[in-house]
Amino acid sequence: MREMIGQKDKEYMAEPIVDWILDGIPTPPKVKLFDDIGFIYEAQLAKMELSSWWDKPEQFRRRAAYFEEVNGEKTYHFYISDIKGKGQIGRTNQYLTHWYYPYKAKFHPQMIKALINWMGLKKGDWLLDPFAGSGTALIESKLVGVNSIGIDIDPLCILMSRVKIDLLDLTGEDLRKVSLRDAFDFFHHRKAKSSVGLNKFLQTKSESYDLGPFKGVDGRIYDFFLLSYLYALSDWRYIKVDMWKQFNKNIKSIVKNVEKFCELKKNLEFEFGETKLIQGDARFITDYGIEANSIDGIVTSPPYSIAVDYIAQDMHAFQYLGIDPRKLQDKLVGLKGKGEEKVKIYFEDMRFAFKSMFEVLKPNSYCAVVIGDVTYNGRKLPISETYVELAKNAGFDYIGIIRRPILGGFARLRYEYIIIFKKP
Repeated sequence: MREMIGQKDKEYMAEPIVDWILDGIPTPPKVKLFDDIGFIYEAQLAKMELSSWWDKPEQFRRRAAYFEEVNGEKTYHFYISDIKGKGQIGRTNQYLTHWYYPYKAKFHPQMIKALINWMGLKKGDWLLDPFAGSGTALIESKLVGVNSIGIDIDPLCILMSRVKIDLLDLTGEDLRKVSLRDAFDFFHHRKAKSSVGLNKFLQTKSESYDLGPFKGVDGRIYDFFLLSYLYALSDWRYIKVDMWKQFNKNIKSIVKNVEKFCELKKNLEFEFGETKLIQGDARFITDYGIEANSIDGIVTSPPYSIAVDYIAQDMHAFQYLGIDPRKLQDKLVGLKGKGEEKVKIYFEDMRFAFKSMFEVLKPNSYCAVVIGDVTYNGRKLPISETYVELAKNAGFDYIGIIRRPILGGFARLRYEYIIIFKKP
């Protein structure tokens, strides 16, 4: 692993990419990469995922991330990533349900799928993402048949993750059980009454609350329309577009994706993994019933709270839902304190998070952490180096690091780092 992602890359990449990827594979299957694979990090991840599944080519075809074909047949990712979403770039991101609701600094699902594959996670195994964010790792785990647990302190993240995961099990007919106009009017005219949390009224089954068009309807449909309304509210907040038009447009687009996926499920055999979502603190994972040495792999991206103010970003949603942002800010990693104290508290919180991740991970299993080169008050923080030290102090072995360039003139980060650890 160290050699594969180290200095020798420059020598290897002088050869054709596929030849380099297949080098060292005992009996390599016939494979074809996607045409848009061109970065070194993509070739590295492709080699890594193939190294774990080369002897099971049919299973690999179902779960490969960077390969268009295996032994002359299209991979499942080819078909899945063909269900395109808003802002999709190639086969890397925003496909299927990943695009539904704007969320900054989320990682590429194609990359996460490759890491899950490299770890060798299979049916019955459990993946953990203790900073679940918008649910990217959980969706990809479900698609390849791996069970997953997502933890996030932000209740809005729990809602958006749950909706995007549930959409994989729903149909277009399910989503048409409530008219768009009735659903929009319901959420547009209701007011949040407390800061207890999301979906309070369905959870408590309060008879005093009028569910309107959602009475007797599957709770997943309620959640879907609630997130859809918040999506339209976000569009209005940032680009001042008509809320009803955006609500209507976004829903029609995602319903098309759901229907395309339903057709795909008829033609391809999927074995979905189980998914659990927990609103909680990544520093204290065992507090939520997750036992020590019970997790088979961890893939996560801690919040960029020092660089991205998640509270300000979603203030419109918190206000609508009646969530007190001050209470949330006191718990969110990276938003506590000011100045240099803020950086100190951030790394202290991450020290606890690494200790907690180490505790629940099984021995001889891997943890992959994705983080960018964060700048705070004009100073680039030594975030990847500090993460390595924090993880090693928690007991992890450091395996290696992959650097991914982030392109685009408006990108806040220039590089993202995939740091890989192993519990001895």
